[in-house]
Amino acid sequence: MTPTNELYNYIFDACEKMGYDTYDHLPLESENAKYPFVVCGEQQQTNTVTTTSINSTIYMTVHVWGSRRQRDNVAKMMANVATLSYDPALRTEHHFFTGKPNLIDNQIMIDDTIANTLLWHGVITMAFYLR
Repeated sequence: MTPTNELYNYIFDACEKMGYDTYDHLPLESENAKYPFVVCGEQQQTNTVTTTSINSTIYMTVHVWGSRRQRDNVAKMMANVATLSYDPALRTEHHFFTGKPNLIDNQIMIDDTIANTLLWHGVITMAFYLR
């Protein structure tokens, strides 16, 4: 399994273990998702090539969605998810990562794309070095 897939699965499983309803996509209306929930989203891998090795950084974006009155819940959930990047020795089945908490990027914004509905949308991007 690729490092990005293993890291994705690790974060997805960790969010579920935290007790959060977690999806790999924005739930469809037919899925009747209840707020708040987590969506494990985008990943990006960047490589640095030296004369002796290739070093990779994997960025993982997690979205937290909450209703209009759940801003505090969204913020707390984001803080909990961010702790996953605090681990300097994160090991999956085949790979070893170092979380980089100094590279966390997060934002909470109002989403009004659904008619007559205001939602809180938290976006957190974490970085992990592949060792």
